[in-house]
Amino acid sequence: MIGRAVAGQLLRSFRTRNYRQLWYADNLMTAAEQMEFLVLAWYVVTQTTSPFWVALFAALRFTGTMFAPFYGIVVDRYDRRKLLIFSRLGFAGIALCILLLSFTGQLQIWHVFVLTALAGMGRSFDNVTRQTFIADLVERGDLPNAIALTRTGRDATQIFAPIVGGVLLDLIGLNWTYLLVMALHLSGVFFMTLLRPPGRTPTARGSSVLSNLAESFRYAGKNQIILALLLLAFLVNLTGFPMTLGLTPVYAKDVLGTTSTGLGLLLGAYSVGSFMGSIAIAGVADLRRLGRLMVLGAVVWHLGILVLSQTSWFGAALAILALSGLAQALSMVTMSILLLGNTSADIRGRIMGLRSLAVYGLPIGLLISGGIADGVSVAAALAINGIVGMVVTVAIVLRFRGVWRLA
Repeated sequence: MIGRAVAGQLLRSFRTRNYRQLWYADNLMTAAEQMEFLVLAWYVVTQTTSPFWVALFAALRFTGTMFAPFYGIVVDRYDRRKLLIFSRLGFAGIALCILLLSFTGQLQIWHVFVLTALAGMGRSFDNVTRQTFIADLVERGDLPNAIALTRTGRDATQIFAPIVGGVLLDLIGLNWTYLLVMALHLSGVFFMTLLRPPGRTPTARGSSVLSNLAESFRYAGKNQIILALLLLAFLVNLTGFPMTLGLTPVYAKDVLGTTSTGLGLLLGAYSVGSFMGSIAIAGVADLRRLGRLMVLGAVVWHLGILVLSQTSWFGAALAILALSGLAQALSMVTMSILLLGNTSADIRGRIMGLRSLAVYGLPIGLLISGGIADGVSVAAALAINGIVGMVVTVAIVLRFRGVWRLA
């Protein structure tokens, strides 16, 4: 009985049919994305042997972030379910292009870069739409649980998808591994078509695009909490995420001397930690002191990056990445809860657009980290990211003290 009650509390958002369908669709797409990232990152690192080119590949996955505020306007104006179906069909089409090029023996580095950049345009749009859409599907009281469960599902998928991708790449090669990527993308689209429209009335249609955009910037500028959360979001993208999204393939090959299977295990360990953090938040009915949890998570995350820079033993790297993943989840899930919970419903899409604009720190951080890794070492790039991340996090909290007291 106790176990059933705990499970019911943990999975309470699954009582909503629309949320369940979105959750299934998201996790299938995440599995495809994670396998795709590992396969193409390994292809780039083995074809070029350059940390900078690997970082550039990772940065191109986020080309759409500069347009995120405009995406937020679209998300507020139109049917979010149809927008998600459209964006995910686009991902499937891009995967099909890579699959055909690979099977015909014509795949080249520039193909990977161009198609990755196109997918990056859609990825930011999909993120803004998906994050905003969750708030349409569940009751306000279930929103923290829904956000945490969404993240839990993505983290669980990120545990096995890189491992499966790495093993398959070693065993059967890029061609057949990418066929599975394509199948996962199409399965995710199928579940999106089963989702029923939630009956939301679109907003932001009565004025121009520029006035809508200006309104979102004014809203963020006047609300110190929202502004602080957006600054922290930019920082962790600049200094935190480059570790797993750009430097880990190089670290795995050059420092640990492992194969694509080893890379999959490293990324999987990070996701195990992230999964544990997300599911812990999902299981708490009455979350308190979210601001402190977010800040401490960000500090420990960057501390893990710093420690990893001094590690050359595979087993220790797995443990450090798992701890970093846990801290990252505690920070990022609480950040999303606070951002959605402190934003008015009629402007939520546009504020999430600004949140995705903060992801622009990631391609900047990837290129800076890649340049340092190329010119000095991957260890130096990791150490700099860890130190800068911790120092600036503390500086933001000292400037916006209300963040620390957020409930």
